[in-house]
Amino acid sequence: MTNKSEYNAHLKRNEKMWQIWEENGIDLETQFVVRFHFYATQKENTELLSKALSNENIPHSIEKTTTLIFLKGWRIEAEIKKKWTLAKLQEKTANLFLHAKQTRVSLEGCGTFIPN
Repeated sequence: MTNKSEYNAHLKRNEKMWQIWEENGIDLETQFVVRFHFYATQKENTELLSKALSNENIPHSIEKTTTLIFLKGWRIEAEIKKKWTLAKLQEKTANLFLHAKQTRVSLEGCGTFIPN
């Protein structure tokens, strides 16, 4: 998948997700956490993304993973809490997609737990 088609897939997924959020009570006055999920196969790339997130004051966590005994990677989860709009979600996705590409990390997507 090319960068452009991968990027467009994220934006389309966000639009569908936003519609579901709105149907479940999210509006422009709702403050909530959106979690952006990344995956890296190289520790150095994980560290580069972590530094980029830290530079933007984005709280994040890193978890080392192992699959099939010998394949290892790192899951990075960034959490941003604020009042969101679809436009803000798309803008932040674009920003984090660029960081992911620059650091050779995969942006897997984003999501939230819908507040009560």
